[in-house]
Amino acid sequence: MLAITVQTESGPALARPSADELAALLRRIGGDDDHFAIAERIPGADQVFLQTWREGAGPFAVEHRDGGPDRHFRAECADAGAVAEVFLAWARGTESWQRALDWRPADPYSTPGLDAQTRAAAEERARTDIRTGFWTAEEVAQGVCDAFAPDETPVTVEQARRIVAQLWQERLAEQAQWPAQTDPDRVARAFGALASQGLTALMNFACCSSCALSEVAGERAEGDRGFVFFHYQDTAAAADGHGLSIRYGGYPDSGAEADSAAIGRAVTAALAAVGLPVAWDGDPTKVIEVAPLRWHKRLPSGR
Repeated sequence: MLAITVQTESGPALARPSADELAALLRRIGGDDDHFAIAERIPGADQVFLQTWREGAGPFAVEHRDGGPDRHFRAECADAGAVAEVFLAWARGTESWQRALDWRPADPYSTPGLDAQTRAAAEERARTDIRTGFWTAEEVAQGVCDAFAPDETPVTVEQARRIVAQLWQERLAEQAQWPAQTDPDRVARAFGALASQGLTALMNFACCSSCALSEVAGERAEGDRGFVFFHYQDTAAAADGHGLSIRYGGYPDSGAEADSAAIGRAVTAALAAVGLPVAWDGDPTKVIEVAPLRWHKRLPSGR
């Protein structure tokens, strides 16, 4: 078994693959929804990885990084077997991979072929999703691709990943200056407490209120009498500085224990207990507002 993990576009990360599994994975790269592979060592090291991208039957773009953007190198190779050998040698810690390809310094954030206006629009979309703090880098990149209509200039997954990579590093630098505990940390603590009180407590759940309300029962644990959540649009509003709207209610089959006003009181109490400012007048038909709020949610770990 190789002491690496390999992330692809088509599925969950593969941990400690065999040499045959890794070679088979790399040979298939280039198909629909299966354009890249990113290998990282176990145990991992910050900004140390080997990756490849391929479109259809074209050449493999192979890149490796050894500690930062200034240690980022790129090569091209048309031979899938040769690419597999590079990955195997890198995974085993032998030096042959360093001589196997014509490595050249590369700008990991460049997007050749993408006009400035489209890049600016893609960056804005990526920043929006990154600020929420819930999406992985790959999810943000896919969101960037999906944001453009078919009749607009398309952004490929590879271009989106390069855009996201730069903004991701900028966000990591920003969050290094944040306090140990942030407002989103407090929200998470409150939701953890509410889950222990018999509520289905879901953060950044579903795209909107209608979808969340139709889906929340599917997340219900045994014994839950009600629910509390905020959805994607609520998260985005909080990340934009508008405070956080929190929604709640009871399950009809839970009787008096599912009284929406009582659940609202439980939610406001949990939020206040962790030091968050809460605005709610007790009306069970109205959402609970948490404001002012500084939405400094740390990025999820991993790529």
